[in-house]
Amino acid sequence: MVTVCGSFVSIATVLFGAEQAAGPVLERLDPPRRAAVVMALLALTLVGLFLIVFVMIGGHWVRRMARHRPGKGRMASGNSAIEDRQVRQSLTTLLPEAKTDDTLHLGKSPKDTKVGR
Repeated sequence: MVTVCGSFVSIATVLFGAEQAAGPVLERLDPPRRAAVVMALLALTLVGLFLIVFVMIGGHWVRRMARHRPGKGRMASGNSAIEDRQVRQSLTTLLPEAKTDDTLHLGKSPKDTKVGR
């Protein structure tokens, strides 16, 4: 029974001593390695801030594009109706006469449908 208590006391002393020796990890490093760790943390922080700023600027740009109402475009100029009429007249010789509800068959096809065997 005495040996069990003695070993328990010695284990407790070792663990308590290990807790006291532990300090901040950064202070236990040698100076060049400590500088490298600090610089890596600074770089990680700056990259995170850059990504946040990039997302905020992109969101602002998208909101601005969503608020933008397109103008009347070609219809704002008075020449668009005249130009459309001229294009239609120039295409009348190329396009067949048809109603807008009809289906147009522009290519040549045989009159009978043949089933492949």
